[in-house]
Amino acid sequence: MSFDWTTFGSAITGAIVGGLITGYFALRSTQNSFKHQKEQADENEAKLIKGVLQAIHDEIETVNERYQDTMGARIDSIADGEALAFYYPLASDFFTVYNGNSFLIGRIPSNDLRKQIIKTYTLAKGMVDSFRLNNDLVSKFEHSHKIFQETQQEVHQQHATAHYNSLVEYAKILKESHKALKQEISNLLRALRKNGVLNEAGS
Repeated sequence: MSFDWTTFGSAITGAIVGGLITGYFALRSTQNSFKHQKEQADENEAKLIKGVLQAIHDEIETVNERYQDTMGARIDSIADGEALAFYYPLASDFFTVYNGNSFLIGRIPSNDLRKQIIKTYTLAKGMVDSFRLNNDLVSKFEHSHKIFQETQQEVHQQHATAHYNSLVEYAKILKESHKALKQEISNLLRALRKNGVLNEAGS
């Protein structure tokens, strides 16, 4: 019985072609699967970042409204030569959203928006520290003034006057910092709204 090379060649060719076709579609399937996974990952990332930006917007807007209704209005009304002789109670953490999601800030695509967020929160935290220092000056002034009223000793009046003068000088710094912070908050809220944070999630 003779060997049929034609049949053998056809079988080999068919197997090779079949393998190539199978491999091609397997590769296409893998590529499509990878593409779908990447698109899904990109979509999830975009939703995550948008959610963070919405939360930052709400936090800044809410904290700023509360601040303006309380201490911000007082600072705006301070005349030259006056002190902010008022104790401002401070929470341990005004910025829970920012502090809890700081690791995501670097993943915000817009460089300008990312820088504006960091700049605004840095100024806001600095303002909190400034109020803590002012509170300390108020406490020292009130303590010296109280002792003077009780003792009527000149030295305590001098101490009270010195502390009050420090408050007057520090009020100038507070007003400048307050003005700068108001501007940066306005810039940030405008940038966030321009970025679409007020749109419904998923829209």
